[in-house]
Amino acid sequence: MKIGSIRMLRHFVAACQNETIHKAAKTQFLSQSALTKSIRQLESNLGVQLLVRTTKGVTPTIFGKALYDRARRVEVECDLIEKELSEMASGHGGQLRIGAGSVWSSMMLPRVLARLYTERPGAEFTVLRSSGGRFAEQFENDEIDIGVGAFDAFIDYAEPNSADFVCEQLGEVSTSFFAHEDHPLHQKAEALPAETGTYPYAAFRLDRELQNRVGRYFASRGVTQPHTALVSDSISGVMEILKVSPMITCLPTPLGDIAKSFDVKAINMRDSPWIIKTGIMHRKASLGYQLLEDLVAELRAESAAFQQ
Repeated sequence: MKIGSIRMLRHFVAACQNETIHKAAKTQFLSQSALTKSIRQLESNLGVQLLVRTTKGVTPTIFGKALYDRARRVEVECDLIEKELSEMASGHGGQLRIGAGSVWSSMMLPRVLARLYTERPGAEFTVLRSSGGRFAEQFENDEIDIGVGAFDAFIDYAEPNSADFVCEQLGEVSTSFFAHEDHPLHQKAEALPAETGTYPYAAFRLDRELQNRVGRYFASRGVTQPHTALVSDSISGVMEILKVSPMITCLPTPLGDIAKSFDVKAINMRDSPWIIKTGIMHRKASLGYQLLEDLVAELRAESAAFQQ
């Protein structure tokens, strides 16, 4: 016993609702014989009679009534699916899960999503904090559809999977060491790595690659890596501890604007610890999804404006 197709169910529902084959055929843009053939095929597939046919029209049998109730639910779901997929294809609706690095999630992505939501009020966005190698984990676990942020570490993951991913660099971001404005290191015209390394370090846990680079930065200068005294999931949590302690931290330089609200500022050093490449990452299978492509276009524009 099998139904056959959604089309047959639609034809059957139309017959029940219109009570005559003549009227039902018109609503389905079919001839009466074509509609009758479809319904008889459905009856044959199910092995039961669904309609009682008289000169006045049709009425559902006990089997027909049971099928009609469920067929209507199927029809409603099919209509919703068609509507949702149409909105997704046009970009007017749909959903996107976005993994975003600290600079993007705090400073740039809110403006991008505000513009997109104005144009696509039916769309739904979910933003997850991410960074470096964390992007790879989120793609592996199917947690995000697109990532935007520092992607140096992601390239190592994407290269052997290059047939599956699109990676597009948008720009570069410098990094800086930060401390409270009253910190002794701010009293110096230029702080040296050896001096900076003597203070306890507050780390942002989500960015393990950043922590690894801090270690490599000090090691390359023959300096012992500072003791990690705090690991936090929250950048604001790191900033709060910097306000009341001699700890230092390393973050992308653009976050200096946010740091000011915590009375924290970048330590003056000769050079940036390193430059971070930032960009967009998503699966090639997502190409053609209009909402994602609109987001990518907005991310490019926002990055270009930010780099100026």
